[in-house]
Amino acid sequence: MFDPIASRIDLVLAAMNSSLPTDTPELDVLFERLRTTTDKGARSEVEQRIWAIWCSHEDTVAATSMKNVMDSFEAGDLEDAGQTLDTLIDRWPRWAEAWNKRATLRFAREHDAESLDDIARTLELEPRHFGALSGFGQICLRAGDYTSALLAFERVLVIDPNLPEVHKAVELLRKQAQPTIH
Repeated sequence: MFDPIASRIDLVLAAMNSSLPTDTPELDVLFERLRTTTDKGARSEVEQRIWAIWCSHEDTVAATSMKNVMDSFEAGDLEDAGQTLDTLIDRWPRWAEAWNKRATLRFAREHDAESLDDIARTLELEPRHFGALSGFGQICLRAGDYTSALLAFERVLVIDPNLPEVHKAVELLRKQAQPTIH
């Protein structure tokens, strides 16, 4: 029997293992700081800067639309956010954060298969996207695929080793995960 979630988990795992970091010198420096900084305040500033870069766009229409999406998320207006994200992806298909935000929206609506498609695309465009990787881990947990969740959270820790809640999840999953074949 065909399991659309399992096949899409495989798709994300493939994206995780085949994508190369984008050529973004500013992000490269920030990711190195994120990996090496242990000070909570400094780490938080680096994370915020990374998110700001991901959410920014050189096109003012795109940048304004993304701000509107984030405002819609905050207000709980997911319908408008979904339509705007579809438009952003159509117009700027190489914008990783548009894909990630739509994955987040689909996750919130429990449309996990579609969310996994968007996560795969996000990771193809930005393999260091710790938000997409965390979302992938959450979907794997929801699907009962603890091995894939463990792989996702371990990858998050490679990018940012200073996340105590992710360390705890990894410890628990290492105890629970049973090998699966993908």
